[in-house]
Amino acid sequence: MVFTVVWLGLMAASAAWEVRCRRPGSRWTSLSELGARMGRGLPGRIALLALWAFVGWHVFARYTIPR
Repeated sequence: MVFTVVWLGLMAASAAWEVRCRRPGSRWTSLSELGARMGRGLPGRIALLALWAFVGWHVFARYTIPR
């Protein structure tokens, strides 16, 4: 239960970061822009795939399945 709350908090923080970065005049890099830059090359694509697998395992498979 605690870990689910932590993951939901991380998701909310990343959504807030994205909204903040998309405001006019913001000089910060958004998470979607960072992902697009990483996805341009093969090492970045592999890193994004590994990150996706890690988050998918920990959020959906490990902490949200009823025991």
